[in-house]
Amino acid sequence: MIRIGIVDDEENARRVISKYLERYCENYEIVFETDEYQDAIDLSIKHNPDLLYLDIQILNGLGIDVAANIKDETNTKIIFTTAYNEYAIQALRLKAFDYLLKPIDIEDFIISLNKALEIIKTEKNNISIVPTISIVTMSGIQLIDKNNVSTIKAEGSYCEIKLIDGKSITVSKPLKHIENQIEKNSTFIKIHKSYLVNTSVIKSLDRTTNEVILKDDSRLPISRSNLKMVFNFFNH
Repeated sequence: MIRIGIVDDEENARRVISKYLERYCENYEIVFETDEYQDAIDLSIKHNPDLLYLDIQILNGLGIDVAANIKDETNTKIIFTTAYNEYAIQALRLKAFDYLLKPIDIEDFIISLNKALEIIKTEKNNISIVPTISIVTMSGIQLIDKNNVSTIKAEGSYCEIKLIDGKSITVSKPLKHIENQIEKNSTFIKIHKSYLVNTSVIKSLDRTTNEVILKDDSRLPISRSNLKMVFNFFNH
């Protein structure tokens, strides 16, 4: 059971988060809701929720200060939900799990939730969770095993995700949207502004043409600005 807290001074905002959770989260419990600063601290320490949706501007204080007060008292993953982007650096310093701007985009909410659930379940069960990329299709949300992705190519405001089995999926999102879901220490490397590549499918590097050669013998260009980074990556 995933235990969740919601802190927001707007009842409608709390209701929206509750509805999103009802629709996209399974086996969870909302252990508390509040709109007030001291309540947020006291209830967070009392319930130690797995996940906390925390607004910045709340009654009698700031969510940032709530996070600072509970960070050493709980194991809670904090997702800030706010209309103010100027607190993002402070949130980062407090090791917030995520920072969602209002009005909350449903796709961003789902991606953030799925990432949090993966980590929480791993910590709870001490098991390995298959890393995934969340994409929105006509039929709903689809989770793709990162290990099954060969390349991701930008096509304007779209992306083509090529799978290792040869299948392709077109997503109506820019490359940055998918890149944000891939950890910096993952097996993916950005070789060009238009290409992300799974290093496990790279066979060799061609220094004469500045291309990577994949295991299926296809070639992809390495941009001049990415040359040094790519070559250094494979020299370590």
